[in-house]
Amino acid sequence: MSKTQLLIKSCYHFKLVSAFRFQPIGKAIGYLFFLSLIVLFPVLISMLLTTLFGGESGSIMKGISGGVFTIIFLPFIYLLISFLLFCTASILAGIGLIYKTVVNKRTDFKQLWNMSTLAITAPTLLLVMIESFIWSASQIAWLYFLASIVLLFVSMRYLPNMK
Repeated sequence: MSKTQLLIKSCYHFKLVSAFRFQPIGKAIGYLFFLSLIVLFPVLISMLLTTLFGGESGSIMKGISGGVFTIIFLPFIYLLISFLLFCTASILAGIGLIYKTVVNKRTDFKQLWNMSTLAITAPTLLLVMIESFIWSASQIAWLYFLASIVLLFVSMRYLPNMK
């Protein structure tokens, strides 16, 4: 399955998220880098639109110099997004470890981390679209983590029980 198909199906197919736990960790890491690249596009568009058409009084040269500044720091922005997604998946897998003992499911951290990489897809895409183009507030981060946790817990329903 291609990364694009995985991206689309991870938003609604929870059994697939649960089955992804058996994939090698390299596939999950590659998927997170792909998700970072997808997330980078709306962020970049929003930054460029703000730089070029912001409400500041000034000439077009300010906008062009701001756009060049954005392009120069593009690799750093990509690495920051990747780092944040890796941290989010790790924290979510840790929460999943606590939850698996409560519901008595059979899994380990590596499998939960693989599942977490897919569970954060839909909330990440939604968060980026809202933050970039509609509304920016710090309370959205709490909704992001709550939605990610809910998606992981729903996907964990398909895990086998402990004997």
